[in-house]
Amino acid sequence: MVRIRTLMRRWRGFTLIELLVVIAIMAILMGLLLPAVQKVREAAARMSCTNNLKQIGIALHNYAHMTSDRIAYNGVNTATRGDWCWAFQFLPYIEQSALYDTAIQGTPNSTVGVKTYLCPARGRPQYSSAALNGPFHGPYTDYAVNGVSFGANTNAGPGASNRVTLATVTSINGTSNTIYVGEQFLDVGSYQTRDANNWHENIYTGNLGGSYRSALELRKDDTSGQGNKWGSPFSGGVPFLFCDGGVRNVSYAWNGSTTFGYALSYTNRTPFSIND
Repeated sequence: MVRIRTLMRRWRGFTLIELLVVIAIMAILMGLLLPAVQKVREAAARMSCTNNLKQIGIALHNYAHMTSDRIAYNGVNTATRGDWCWAFQFLPYIEQSALYDTAIQGTPNSTVGVKTYLCPARGRPQYSSAALNGPFHGPYTDYAVNGVSFGANTNAGPGASNRVTLATVTSINGTSNTIYVGEQFLDVGSYQTRDANNWHENIYTGNLGGSYRSALELRKDDTSGQGNKWGSPFSGGVPFLFCDGGVRNVSYAWNGSTTFGYALSYTNRTPFSIND
């Protein structure tokens, strides 16, 4: 009889107070772990974004090698496909020759997205076949809208009549001091937008705000609306590709600073020193 009572005491369940204590401890642990998980997730997305920019940097130098050292400029908004923006011109150099060829030939292709041009932290759709801007209206409406999270620095890659060479950038401000491409600001309300407009055009256009930036403004993605701004979803700053192929992070603290502007113009002859 005594043994039975002992076993019953040994098998008894939790009291309500014990259960509440366990739940409280689990809640505290989850509260401590969640920020760490978010930081790891952001770090992984930033690394992927940096890798995308490095791929663009390789394309920049391969393109320059094939075009007498010239930097790809932001193109012209015409129906002449060979004149479109830098992101379109780089397609053959980021293993997207088929996409480039079908567009040059005028054959619609609405099933291919370009991951290299999208920031993974925003979770944007790779492509859409609706609401096209630029030359792809009318008979071209079934073309994919291949969006781009990055914008070219128009000060480093002027128009077709004055195309800069890497040698020129090297001799004046230096390729390691001159920005070529950076991540563009995006209103968080547009993360799932599947069309191309409002400062975020598709790659099948040229000389539109959606494929370049020129302002000094740096800001983290928020709900302030689109515009000529650099930005990213990351807490630390905006990743930029420099003309030497290196990728460096520029803090939001440089917002509006003319010092940041030194890196946006190859003619400044002023080194832009930042901490990566």
